[in-house]
Amino acid sequence: MGQDLQEDAARLRGVVAQLNAAAADAAAVVQAVDLFLGDELSIGVSATSRPFDTQRASGSGSGGGSGDGDLVVTAHLAYGRVQGKDRLHVLKATHEKNDWNEDFTKIVSEDRAPWQACSREVKLQSFAKLPELLTNLANKVEEVTTQTSRTIETVRALIDAMKAPHEIAAADDEDDKDAPEDLEVARDIPLRDLTASAAPALFKRPRPRSGAA
Repeated sequence: MGQDLQEDAARLRGVVAQLNAAAADAAAVVQAVDLFLGDELSIGVSATSRPFDTQRASGSGSGGGSGDGDLVVTAHLAYGRVQGKDRLHVLKATHEKNDWNEDFTKIVSEDRAPWQACSREVKLQSFAKLPELLTNLANKVEEVTTQTSRTIETVRALIDAMKAPHEIAAADDEDDKDAPEDLEVARDIPLRDLTASAAPALFKRPRPRSGAA
């Protein structure tokens, strides 16, 4: 019995030493990721991992029910703005059953805490989701970039379409610049004497409009 306790104690010391080292390494990695995403890239996009922990909770939902199992709290590793800074953090979302089904898909509250401020257990549990979170974040950045590029193209096309009538009108004005002078000349000629030689500008074939087929 005494020998077993000594062996367990020795093994525990070794495991705790490994745990401390792992926790320190995880903290250094999180700090590096925060600096890279926030300071170097200024990425400004948020993302969330799948839950690393799910707990049942008691409470009353919006439908007025009460009792155990009314709520589910999921914990996620996330990246986004917390306390005025973009950083890795732990998101705890409280879910309630939707009125039309039995799934806990209705989020009724969220709580976000910086990763560094969480307990060691939560830190290490959430740290396992870091590769997944970074993948989700890269996908989100790509999606937002593509969507923004498409929106820019659409808006530019709309602006060009709105400009077109004004540009056509301006071109028409340029085409008609000589018209007032020609008309003044024509007014000075009696109708019986109005011939091609007397007012040649009035008998010219009109130039095609800009943009006409």
